[in-house]
Amino acid sequence: MTTYNRIAEYWDRVFSKTDIGPITSKSVGHDDLDRSLDWFCEDSNSILDFGCGNGVLLFKCCLRGTKNHRGIDISEEGIKVARKIQKDSEIGNFTFTVGGVEVLESVISDSFDGVILSNIIDNLIPSDAIKVLEEVKRILKIDGKVLIKLNPYLTDEQIKEWDIKIIERNLLDDGLYLWNLPTEDWTKLLEKYFSIVEYKDIYYPQHEQYNRLFLLCNNKKREKLL
Repeated sequence: MTTYNRIAEYWDRVFSKTDIGPITSKSVGHDDLDRSLDWFCEDSNSILDFGCGNGVLLFKCCLRGTKNHRGIDISEEGIKVARKIQKDSEIGNFTFTVGGVEVLESVISDSFDGVILSNIIDNLIPSDAIKVLEEVKRILKIDGKVLIKLNPYLTDEQIKEWDIKIIERNLLDDGLYLWNLPTEDWTKLLEKYFSIVEYKDIYYPQHEQYNRLFLLCNNKKREKLL
């Protein structure tokens, strides 16, 4: 996890300043994401959120009827907040773990109905992002679901205007890592592992930017990846 020490420290500072009380509403405050979570949680009991932060999306899933929840994040402060929310909310079955990709490797195969990757997979170095996809494929049950949310694609003009550091090719350093692939490249990559149920650009007016949302299904056999 040495590669991500700086990133973990950043999120520790962010989460150390947050004070979230009990989670009582299943809404995340965004219609498109709420509808996506409704689909994601339907007929799903066990959910894993990799890069869960303070665990809010897992709690929103629980309020939609899911039963067992696992959250993994490199931020100790984020996990500390998640555990406090769980205690205050008094809902569901949750396990929160501090760690990165290496923790996924210890998860039992075919053990989860759904996996959330929200604004995380494009904040990894490419080799780790690929490893996460491979591990998610392994731990998902057949016909399990994946919700992936990506940061917006940055054009060459934006990279130059905002003075963002280019580490190599499409791997950027904007304070965090950003694997800056266009949507068509993400689509081709994700289709190697999963079937795409829906894609949508969702707008966040408070940030004046779009995120890219993929809803996926694990109905492709592993042999096709070999």
